[in-house]
Amino acid sequence: MDNQEQEELREFAREPDGSYRVDGDMLIGDIIQAFPKAAGIMLTHGLHCVGCHANIFDTIEGGARGHGIDDSEIVSMVDEINAAINKRIETIEITPKAVEKIKELRAQEAGKETWPLRIRVNPGDDRCQFGYELDFDTRKEADMRFDFAGLEVIVDPDSYALLQGASIEYVETASATGFKVDNPHEDGSCH
Repeated sequence: MDNQEQEELREFAREPDGSYRVDGDMLIGDIIQAFPKAAGIMLTHGLHCVGCHANIFDTIEGGARGHGIDDSEIVSMVDEINAAINKRIETIEITPKAVEKIKELRAQEAGKETWPLRIRVNPGDDRCQFGYELDFDTRKEADMRFDFAGLEVIVDPDSYALLQGASIEYVETASATGFKVDNPHEDGSCH
């Protein structure tokens, strides 16, 4: 999905000032599809409708109440989602769920259990949609280094120029499972 399609999905939550706002009356599935990072927040608050078939017709409030979550916790969850979806990323961000999954995958790589994660960006010919490589590799002198909860991440300078401001999330829903990169440098206006 390119940035233009992602922006169209997010239109239901756009405020007049250009920011986004979700509320408890919005459908869980719509929110997760438009803002994948909301899934992790919902899960940490005990809302497990994220990967279930019910998320296409359950609202945040309805699903949360069905899981025994009280009103103050629902307000806290919605506030946390709104803060996350409007957060400006200065470098790169890898969400805690993505970090956990990367560490799990790395543990399965014989001999690479302590290697850093290398992220490479391939802008393609038209720069409309990027390709991303995530692999365990050794550091090179020019690499930029980041730490996410004990996971060392390395990025070459050319890739970093295309990755700055991006967020990487691991998503597990009924319709998609895998890493999702939300990158403001991709130009979704061309096809």
